[in-house]
Amino acid sequence: MNIKEKVKNYYSKKSKFSIFSDIIFAAFIIALIIPQSRVEVIALINKARVLVLQPSVEDNDEIISLTDNDYNWSAKNINGETVELSELKGKVIFVNLWATWCPPCIAEMPSIEKLYNIYKDNDKIAFLIVSNEDEEKVKAFMEKRGFKFPVYVSNFKLPQVLSTESIPTTFLVSKSGKIVVKQVGATNWHGDKMQSIVNKLIAE
Repeated sequence: MNIKEKVKNYYSKKSKFSIFSDIIFAAFIIALIIPQSRVEVIALINKARVLVLQPSVEDNDEIISLTDNDYNWSAKNINGETVELSELKGKVIFVNLWATWCPPCIAEMPSIEKLYNIYKDNDKIAFLIVSNEDEEKVKAFMEKRGFKFPVYVSNFKLPQVLSTESIPTTFLVSKSGKIVVKQVGATNWHGDKMQSIVNKLIAE
C-alpha cells in the first residue's frame, strides 16, 4: 500500500469532527513554523468560530445609551471624507472596531460585508467599520481583500461607552441611542438572528 492509499484509508475511518481537529492542529503548527502566514492561518481558524456564533442582545437591565456628548466624535473614511457621529443620530448604527493585523477581525469581515450589502441602500442604518491605524495601510488592506463596506480611521478617543480593550468589538446602536448589541470577538453578522435584530430596530 502506497502513502496516498494509507492516508486515504486513515481518514476514511475518522469522524468529520476529528478530521476538522487535525486540520486546525496542522494550521496551528504551520502558523508557528512560518511567521509570515500566522495572521492568515489564525484568521482561517477563527472563520470556523464565525460559522457557529451569533451576536447576543444585551439584557434590558444592562442596556446603556449614548449621551449627547458621546455623539461628539468623528472619523475619516479612506477617501478623506469626515463623518460626525452626531450626524447619524436617529439612525441604527453598526460600529465595528478592528485592525488589519487582527485575525479574528479578518475572519468576521466576510459576514460584515454580506450584512452591509443587504442594507447599504437603506438610509435608516449606517455602518462604521473603524480602525485607528494609518489611513494608507487600511486602504491597502481593503484593496487587497476587495471588501466594499465603509471603513474609517480615527485618532480621536472613542466615547467611553464605545471603548474596548479587545478587538474585534462590535456595537449595534438603536435609533434612540441604546446599545442593543455589544459583541467582543469574531461573530457571524450575516445570520438570520442578526437580520431579525436589525430589521426590528429599523422599524422602530
